[in-house]
Amino acid sequence: MSIDIADTHFAIAVSAILLSVATAVLALMRDPRSIAYRAFAVGMIALAAETVFSLFGLRAIRSSEAIACAKWTLLASALLPGSWLIFSFCYSRENYDEFLAKWKWSVVAIFALLLALVSLGREYLFSGPAHLTSAGYWILSLGWTGYAFYVCFLLGSVLIIANLEKTLRSSFGKIRWQIKFSLIGIGALFAARIYTSTQVILFSVIDTKFFTINSSILVVANVLIIFSAIRNRLQRVSIYVSQDMLYSSLTILMAGIYLLVVGIITKIVVYLGISEILFQSAFVVFLALVGLAILLFSEHMRYRIRKFIHQNFRRPYYDYRKIWTDFTHRTASLIDLKFLCIAVAKTVAKTFLTSAVSIWLLEDDLDHPVLVASTALSLSQTDDVDGQLIVLAGKMSEQREPVDLSRSEWEASISREFLEESKIRYCAPLVSGGEFLGFLTLNNPTLPFSIEEFDLLKTLADQAAGLILNHKLFEDLGRAKEMQAFQTLSAFFVHDLKNVASTLSLTLQNMPVHYDNPEFRSDALKTISGSVAKVQKMCGQLSLLNQKFELERCECDLNDLVNSTLSNLKLKNPVVTDLSPLPKCLIDPEQVRKVILNMVLNASEAGDGQVQIRIGTRLDGNNLVLLISDTGCGMSREFIKKNLFHPFRTNKIRGSGIGLYQSKMIVEAHRGRIEVQSQEGYGSTFRVFLPLIPDTAAPEVGLEKN
Repeated sequence: MSIDIADTHFAIAVSAILLSVATAVLALMRDPRSIAYRAFAVGMIALAAETVFSLFGLRAIRSSEAIACAKWTLLASALLPGSWLIFSFCYSRENYDEFLAKWKWSVVAIFALLLALVSLGREYLFSGPAHLTSAGYWILSLGWTGYAFYVCFLLGSVLIIANLEKTLRSSFGKIRWQIKFSLIGIGALFAARIYTSTQVILFSVIDTKFFTINSSILVVANVLIIFSAIRNRLQRVSIYVSQDMLYSSLTILMAGIYLLVVGIITKIVVYLGISEILFQSAFVVFLALVGLAILLFSEHMRYRIRKFIHQNFRRPYYDYRKIWTDFTHRTASLIDLKFLCIAVAKTVAKTFLTSAVSIWLLEDDLDHPVLVASTALSLSQTDDVDGQLIVLAGKMSEQREPVDLSRSEWEASISREFLEESKIRYCAPLVSGGEFLGFLTLNNPTLPFSIEEFDLLKTLADQAAGLILNHKLFEDLGRAKEMQAFQTLSAFFVHDLKNVASTLSLTLQNMPVHYDNPEFRSDALKTISGSVAKVQKMCGQLSLLNQKFELERCECDLNDLVNSTLSNLKLKNPVVTDLSPLPKCLIDPEQVRKVILNMVLNASEAGDGQVQIRIGTRLDGNNLVLLISDTGCGMSREFIKKNLFHPFRTNKIRGSGIGLYQSKMIVEAHRGRIEVQSQEGYGSTFRVFLPLIPDTAAPEVGLEKN
């Protein structure tokens, strides 16, 4: 090895060591509590230590020195897969804790296995002495633990790149612009390790010239990481990454194809004896691949390539079928307005290859638009509302087509400083059903929009506006249903109060006539005290309106329940009872009492005071049957079909339409049913069926407690 080459290798290695230590320190200074930054620092220190030991190995004079340095190099390398795997799980991921919980034992296994191979199997890492080549590099033959080490290292490297790929693919807009250089740098670092590990595994030897390649690549990776840190000004970014990482990873596929192709090529070059020529330009190939990756992830370059193909080959500038398929796929299943707007912003950014798309919506209780989703701005950046934003909203409410805000007629109303700070050039109104909902903004692309692009932007904005309006209407419907439920519960409460008031009213009406009767006074006191207790109980239940109804079953005699309910009513109408002997059953007496009370009062109000009421009980198989009939006005078949048992529908002048609806829900909660027979002018008959043996296995009906 010539002096110049040795000095070059030394300078590269020292640069790699210093840069690695510097980036590790900067990461810890940035956020010492972050798991991602801690793992990054450990990984960088391990890379620096590996480079130090490999540098000593390159300068070794004797075979034993070269082998000793190589063992220490592998010891430092053993820390790389685990630490960088933790980093790949945590970096820029909002849900990193899910990945750490899922993969923690895999990370522990990687650490333990590699450290065990280089520590416990230290004597079997290499077989035989090292050999010095004419170029001045050492060749070390692998032992079985060394071979196993590189196989595990290769698998760990593939998994790290797969994680980084998933993070990069899940990012969009400005976030991708901020993190792509650091991810490409680290990804390229381990892509090179896949290359060197593959060569070691295929030839079963370590050529120390690969240590020099690794040092050179480490310098490039550090430069990219530092450039990325300067580019995003060390701001924290976070994205949500789905768990299906390994099922859609391009890295796994590419690594498999690479290993297959390299295996075939290796056999050929070994047979022809040209392996030295084939692999001596590995670093140049690596730099070319890194440059290609940077270009492929550049929106500016992709935009110009698309423009070039469209202009010179007459290809459609946009694949509309793909755009609408992607738009539908992203938005079809979203029921939250925030996530819908995020999906729309991502789709628009991807379609027009721009890094800044924002959606601003008008809120009912605010006089200015609110940022709902953006690929470039954070919600905290818009806490202080700029007056220019209100002016822009007013202008856009009068528009029905997208506009270019860089035109001179707009510059008079909207300042250029505001547009640059908010990353806005094009603005499209979000209008649906004649209602102005807000607007969508894009940053300044490389080339001005054509008529075709304005039409596509308008179509996307109109579709997004329709979806946003549907979500707002859906939210309004939800609030209306909540109000309806509240009104229903309130109606139940008022109806029960009305029944109590009716009982007290009947007692007061009979009091002047029967006041001197001691038995009447005793019954009246019981009625009044019972009514007060019911009112107090209902008031206590108001705090439980949001809880599900649960029956409080107890052993009860239905006939006794009927008699006690009738004794408290003191109806003016004649009542005939026909109560058959019944076995005791498990029911909720308070709820069934409401059913009896509702139906008896309905029967009493079904005529002009001459209505006769008949109440009976009997046993029908496994059901207790309560019959309540009257000779009142009856009901039409149409009313029974469309209105009976429906809330707020009644044929009584002062009725609320709640009693029978409530009764039906109580009976169904007992797993029973209600049958009705009625004819106009001849009265009605209600049959209530209650199971003698309750179906305890079935869930209770979702009746709100009242």
